[in-house]
Amino acid sequence: MLSVNPDVVWVDNDDEVRLYHPGTGEFQTLNATAARIWRKIAIRATIDDVVRDLAVEFEAQDDNDRRLIDRDVRQFVAELSELGMLDSGLTSEPGQ
Repeated sequence: MLSVNPDVVWVDNDDEVRLYHPGTGEFQTLNATAARIWRKIAIRATIDDVVRDLAVEFEAQDDNDRRLIDRDVRQFVAELSELGMLDSGLTSEPGQ
């Protein structure tokens, strides 16, 4: 299960989200799209839920568009997990 690391302090400000991990000193400012993903994770949405919602929001035209969204979401989640911003039981396999 994917979740926000409880140590991370975050502020939701209009179209962006600011993250700070006091244990590592890591600070991130997320743009509008990344902020959408973060907000969905914060309410415990699965990666598949996030991908599906973004595909609808961005009017993905075909399976290729949906695969690109899936890849980008998983890469973003992996990067934030590596920075300690997220706790995950994430596997690298699509659809998990």
